[in-house]
Amino acid sequence: MNWILVIVCIAVGIGLLLPMIQKRIVYKKLTEYLNQGKYKEFEQVLDGFWCTFSYRPFNREFMRLNAYFMQNDTKKISQQINDLFEKIKMNDEQRSLVAKRAFYFYLEQEKYEQAKKMLDICQLHDTNQVEVETMQLMYSILGERKSEHIRDIKARLEPLKKETDAYTNPAKRVRIGVFEYLIGLQYSYLHNKKESKKYLESALKNCKGTTYEAQIQALL
Repeated sequence: MNWILVIVCIAVGIGLLLPMIQKRIVYKKLTEYLNQGKYKEFEQVLDGFWCTFSYRPFNREFMRLNAYFMQNDTKKISQQINDLFEKIKMNDEQRSLVAKRAFYFYLEQEKYEQAKKMLDICQLHDTNQVEVETMQLMYSILGERKSEHIRDIKARLEPLKKETDAYTNPAKRVRIGVFEYLIGLQYSYLHNKKESKKYLESALKNCKGTTYEAQIQALL
């Protein structure tokens, strides 16, 4: 009996450990292929048996969406966003995660109607109210071309600029640049060329290498 119990325990242990180990192996392969820009190989692993076995449909398809963003393939990004909402069962947190990604994508594409739909989803389900408020500001300025948020954004911008790693931390530097872009854009709506140019030139430096760079250059 003791030997039988030992064998059963070993079998159960292997049964529990094998999926965890395989999941890590699959994730490592996926990460390596993405980092190397081997997107064909990435999708082959993503659609393979072990990845299907290890990851739920939402996780696989969200990874696919991220890969399309890395390739900057707007057609595939748009289709994948539609597929996620239409074909994949998602909880509120997952819907918000996809909607947030889609919101910024549609803003950049100047597809404001779709951006508004994504914003509505985030307002319903996203628990990060600070970010949702920022998204509302961005839609108001970019989608509705309103110029009433200059003071509000300046109040957010100034403390951020004073942080010790404000310009050495890439994420914070880009955030500063986006705020400057939004301020400069509003000044352009008000036909204040001097203030608009001042903020847009600074935004261009801080948003260098991002999708906002071309949009800012077009305004200068």
